Amino acid sequence: MIDLGLQTDLNRLHSAIDHSRDAAEPFRRNRKRMMKEFVGSHYNDNGASHEVLVNLLAMTADVYTIGLAAGSPCVSITTPHRELWPFAYQWQQAINSFVKEIRFAETHQQIVLDAFFSFGIAKIYQAEWEPIQFDEDIWADPGRPYIGRISPDDFGMDMTVKEIRRCRFMWDEYRVSWEAVQTSEDFDRSVINEMNPTSKWERSDEQVHDITSGSVTDDDDYEPMVDLMDVYLPELHKVAVFPRHGKGRPLKVLDVGPEGGPFEMLTFADVPDNVMPSSPAQNLMPLHLLYNGLMRKQSRQAKRQKTNPVYRPAGAEDAKRMQRHGDGEWIKVNNPNDVSVVNQGGVDQGNLAFSMGVYDLFDRAAGNLTAMAGLGAQTGTVGQEELIHSAVSRKEAKMQDRDHAFVAKCMGRLGHLMWTDKFLNIPLSEEVAPHTGVYSDISWTPEQREGDFFQYNFDVEPYSMNYEPPYAKTQRMERLIGAFQNLYPLIQEAGGTLDVQELFKQYGELLRFPQADQLITFSTPNSVERPGPQGESQGMPAETTRNYVRHNVPTGGTQESRSNVLQQALMNNAPNQDQMASMMRPPA
Repeated sequence: MIDLGLQTDLNRLHSAIDHSRDAAEPFRRNRKRMMKEFVGSHYNDNGASHEVLVNLLAMTADVYTIGLAAGSPCVSITTPHRELWPFAYQWQQAINSFVKEIRFAETHQQIVLDAFFSFGIAKIYQAEWEPIQFDEDIWADPGRPYIGRISPDDFGMDMTVKEIRRCRFMWDEYRVSWEAVQTSEDFDRSVINEMNPTSKWERSDEQVHDITSGSVTDDDDYEPMVDLMDVYLPELHKVAVFPRHGKGRPLKVLDVGPEGGPFEMLTFADVPDNVMPSSPAQNLMPLHLLYNGLMRKQSRQAKRQKTNPVYRPAGAEDAKRMQRHGDGEWIKVNNPNDVSVVNQGGVDQGNLAFSMGVYDLFDRAAGNLTAMAGLGAQTGTVGQEELIHSAVSRKEAKMQDRDHAFVAKCMGRLGHLMWTDKFLNIPLSEEVAPHTGVYSDISWTPEQREGDFFQYNFDVEPYSMNYEPPYAKTQRMERLIGAFQNLYPLIQEAGGTLDVQELFKQYGELLRFPQADQLITFSTPNSVERPGPQGESQGMPAETTRNYVRHNVPTGGTQESRSNVLQQALMNNAPNQDQMASMMRPPA
C-alpha cells in the first residue's frame, strides 16, 4: 500500500501517472478526430478538413442523447425497515429537488454524449473552497454536494489493469486561480512555496519555471492560473490534491466516503482485458467517412454535369430557328438529324446505388436509427411497426441498462454526501391532499437524519430520463382510466370517484392547452367539496361497446423498401409493376 509520506512511493505514483497519461494519448487523438467529424466543416477552422455533407455522427449522437438523457432522473429511496419509510420518502423528495437544483439533467446529457465518442466521467464531490469553473457559466457551489462532468481529455486512470474496477489510481486535472491556492488555509504551505503559476499550453510533466509568481499570465487569462489534479487512491480511500506539473508531496489529502470514490464512468461497450472501452462512434466512424466521401464525389459529378445542343454545319439554319423558338412551339427544319443534344458528366448511377446501400447499412449499424428517431413508419401495418420498435428497444436495452446503473451509482454517492453534510438545508413542502391548500414541511436538514446510511437503497426509475411526448402521456392516462373501469364499483364502495375536473386540467397541461378545463363549467369547484357517490349516474358504465374499423390505405411503402426499388432501377434491374406503382404514391 502506498505511503503518501514517503518520497519513493510518491515518485512511483507520479511515474505511473505519467505512463498512463502517455498510454491514453492515442485514444485522445481518435476522440479528437471523431469530434472534428461531429462538428463538421463549418464549425471553425479546427473542424473537419473536408466537407461533411451529411453529418451521420451528429444525427446519431442526437438520437442517442435524447433517448437516454432527455429528462431529470427520478430517484427512489427504499429501506427494508418500516419505521424508516417516512424519512426515506422525505430524503427521496430532497434529493430529487437537489438534482434539479444542480441541473444534473444537463450534466447527464453531456456525459452521455462523451460516452458516445469514448467514455463519460462524472465527479461527485463536496466543494469545500473556491468555486471551480467547469464551463463558461457552470461553477461549483462551495460547501455543497455537486456532480460535474469531467472531460475525457482531463481524466486519467491506471492503464495497466484489465478492468476499471481494478484501477489503483484515477485522477482529473483542472485549473484554478493562483491567488486562491496561495490564500487557501487547507493547502500545505511548504508545497505552495515550491509552486509557480502554470500555462495552459504547457502539457509536459515538468514544472513551468519561466513564469514568475503573479507577473506573467496566458494572453487569454486575466490572472495567473495553476494546474492541479485530484488523484483518487482506492486502497487508501483518499483523494490527494497534487500540482499538475510537480513530483513532490500533495497539497492536501481528503478522506472519501465508502461509496467508491469521486469518479463514476459511463461506457457503452467493454473490450475484454482492456481498461479502455469501445464506443458507438468508433464503430460508426468508417461508414460515416465512406458515405460522405461518396456524397462529395457525387457532388463533384453533379456539378460537372452539362447539357449542350450540337449541330452539323449543314444544319446551322435549323439550329438558329430552334434556338429562337420557345418550349412547345412548332419548328420548321430541313433535317432534324442535323441537330442533337449531348449530355456530359452527371452522377454515376452505380455510385448512387452504392451510397444508398451504405446509408442503409449505417442505419442498421446504428440500431435502426430511422425508427429510434421517429422519422417515419418502417412497415405497412401497426402490428409489424410495434414489433420493430420493440426490437429497437432491445437494441437500446444495453445502453439504457448501463446508463441507469451509472445514474443510480451517482445518486447513491450524492445521497451519501447529503447525509454527511452538516450544513445542507433544502426547504421543501408538500400538499397534504389535492386541492386542500394545506402543506406539510418535509425540508431536509442535517438533524433530521434517521437510522444509518447503509439501511437505505438508492435506485432510479428507468424511464424517468427517457423522452416521452405529451400525446404518449395522455394515452397512458387513457389506458389507466380504462384499466380502472371494471374496478370502478369497488372504488365507489370505498368512497372514491373520478375527479373529472382534475382530469381536464392535466390533459390541458400535457397538451399545452391550459384552457381545456374551461371548456366545461363544473357546478362543484373541486373534488374535495363534492358529495360521495350517488348511484350509477356518477360512475362509469358497467358495460361498453367498442367497434374497431380497419381501413387499408395504400402507401408508397417504407423508406427501406423505396430505397431498394430505387437501387434496382439504378442497377438496370427493372422493378415489377407493383414496385413501380408504389413509388408513385406518398411514402408510409
